[in-house]
Amino acid sequence: MAMVSAVVTGAFLVAPSARSAALGRSAVRASVDVQMAGSLVVTDGTDNFYGSRGIFQYVYDFGDFGKITAFGSSTADSKKMLLSRNARYSGLLDVLEFAEGGAAELATAFGGADTWLAVNADEATVLEQLKAAEAAGVKRAFVHVSASEAPSMDVTAVSSALSSLKYTVMRTGSLSKTGGGGGLIVGEIDLPTCDEVPADDVFRFITEALTLPEAEGRAFSLCTSVDSSQLREMRMAGCSRREEVLAFLQGKISDKAVEAVAAEPTAEEAAATAKSEAEIAAAREEELKALLAKAKVRGEENQKKMAEEEAAKEKARAERMELYKSVEPEEGEGKEGEDKDGGEEDGKGSDDKPKKDGDDDKPKKDGDDDDDGLALV
Repeated sequence: MAMVSAVVTGAFLVAPSARSAALGRSAVRASVDVQMAGSLVVTDGTDNFYGSRGIFQYVYDFGDFGKITAFGSSTADSKKMLLSRNARYSGLLDVLEFAEGGAAELATAFGGADTWLAVNADEATVLEQLKAAEAAGVKRAFVHVSASEAPSMDVTAVSSALSSLKYTVMRTGSLSKTGGGGGLIVGEIDLPTCDEVPADDVFRFITEALTLPEAEGRAFSLCTSVDSSQLREMRMAGCSRREEVLAFLQGKISDKAVEAVAAEPTAEEAAATAKSEAEIAAAREEELKALLAKAKVRGEENQKKMAEEEAAKEKARAERMELYKSVEPEEGEGKEGEDKDGGEEDGKGSDDKPKKDGDDDKPKKDGDDDDDGLALV
């Protein structure tokens, strides 16, 4: 996939919750759970899953775990947070288990798992927990630290203390319930500040990064970014969410606004940039000329076609007129039953009226003469 110069907007927001879709996923999972060997333990450093309960639905919907264990100091409190209608309808409850206790019980829970996810991890105890997870046979650990200011965790000590455990340490600002879909950026873990980040964006990122080799053995920050000019191009190209997270981890998505401020071009770079812009402008002008030429050719072709169509119509009209003339009566011919003078048959004129008996025998009045009769006729 070609590297994109694009945007990070609403990347990780969709979490299926419709009952029909959830039931469909549950049916599919029921058929493949036998093949799933993944077992995940989830802990929350606040000892309360209220702020992190959304991660369980994400790792169930988009991960491949046949068993998910919620570990806390109180199973009753954990169930209050996690036993929801959506969890029941989606099928999450079929794979969700609960465990409680302290450090010793957590080490026991690690014994049956191959992946550990720590949300809002306690920086003071996370190193010892990582060692316990490795000793119990956990193969993959993802540690999330919520710290607006630079974290106090010694990442170098974490790396040197582990030998076989594949770990990831990700620092974010505080998690917010709303505002998903803004700009995000992956940077150094010790950034001075990291603003509030939408929880849904963080949870979806974690879900994908759990199984990406590019996230293993790394410590980084996932923070909000003022640049929201990437990711639309990736989405328009049909990239998946996993490819988006991979682009973050590979550094293909960057904060261009910060880069523009940090790197001022030299005179040579400015000249090269100006030259390149001039070349781009010239290329665009050539493209525009080519488009105009094509449009002119299409216009001429359309005009020619319209003229031919109009000539064909005119020819058809002329042929119809000739046909009508050939069937019209010749001049001077009367209709059937009429003579050439317009009179009717039997010699009767159109103005002649039949005479009644005795009309010729009536005596003429005084003053009547033959001229009056002719006048009347």
